[in-house]
Amino acid sequence: MKVAITLLVVLALANAGMVQKFPLTYGGKRSIMNIMVEVENKIKAHSPLDTIRGVLDNFKSAVAQEQGTHDEVYGAQKTECESEIAYRRAEVEDATGTLKIANGILKTSNILLRKTQATLGEVENILNTVSLHIGLINDARKEDTQSYNRGAVTFNDAINAIDDSLDLAAALAKGGASLIQVAEMTTRLMKASVSTKMNKAFMAPLAALAQITQEDDNVGAAERLAQLLQTLRNNVEEAWASYTAENTNALGLFTQQKDLYLASQGRLDASKGRLSNKAENLQGVISVQTAVAQAATNKKQRNQTLWDDAADLCHSFDVEYNAVTAGRRQELVLVQELERLAERRAAEQQ
Repeated sequence: MKVAITLLVVLALANAGMVQKFPLTYGGKRSIMNIMVEVENKIKAHSPLDTIRGVLDNFKSAVAQEQGTHDEVYGAQKTECESEIAYRRAEVEDATGTLKIANGILKTSNILLRKTQATLGEVENILNTVSLHIGLINDARKEDTQSYNRGAVTFNDAINAIDDSLDLAAALAKGGASLIQVAEMTTRLMKASVSTKMNKAFMAPLAALAQITQEDDNVGAAERLAQLLQTLRNNVEEAWASYTAENTNALGLFTQQKDLYLASQGRLDASKGRLSNKAENLQGVISVQTAVAQAATNKKQRNQTLWDDAADLCHSFDVEYNAVTAGRRQELVLVQELERLAERRAAEQQ
């Protein structure tokens, strides 16, 4: 009997060690050691077997009731754990999906932004070139206008010189002109010849003017001079009209070319505006998606940490439940051994 009791004490101490390893609030009002002592005392006192069985049954009931309560608590813990882990898993998956989408948009937006900025730079370069050409066209037209105005003065001076020469011819026919007037008029016609670049056309009138004083028939010479001067005047007017027509055509070409460049400039300006707006919108998208990606990263990290914490806590619940349940089973094993010992002692006492 003492050997059996000693063995039970060893088993009880081992069970107590397990409970100490996982300290719990369960079993605080009962003690397998106390039960063993009480049973041993009752056996020594030759108490009825039913009395001993009653003590053991009460202990088993307490263990069963406590296990039932623990089962309910553990079930609630498992439900809460599964709910929490499922929630955190869903949050992590949601954040992962959001992060994937945001990173995809960021990648595409950055590629589009680089292409847009490159295209915008090319458009700006072309626009600068077009603006330069427009400036060159304006400068060239300004220079041509100044040249035309100078030509207009030149042709006008030439016609005035020819008209004065016609007046001189009329005076010569009447004998009312001096050699000094002839010399002055010759100088003016020569200058007009050079300035209008019509030397060939002026040659005959100048020659007639130079020889007019050598003619005996001044009237006839003056009339021939007048005819030559009139012909010269017609030639100068035709040259002036041709010069004006060429200038008008050149002006039309300049205007046409300028209009083309201005149209290109307008299209390029519009394109630049669209590209600038596109770049600005893409930068806005990048800013927003960067914030979204950061928020999703933070959410993922936070919920992953909570998920891990929940998994650790739930694992501790499993360890606690399994350890305490194993301890109770061991207690029931010890109670069964006590019951068998009590029955054997009762049989020996009969």
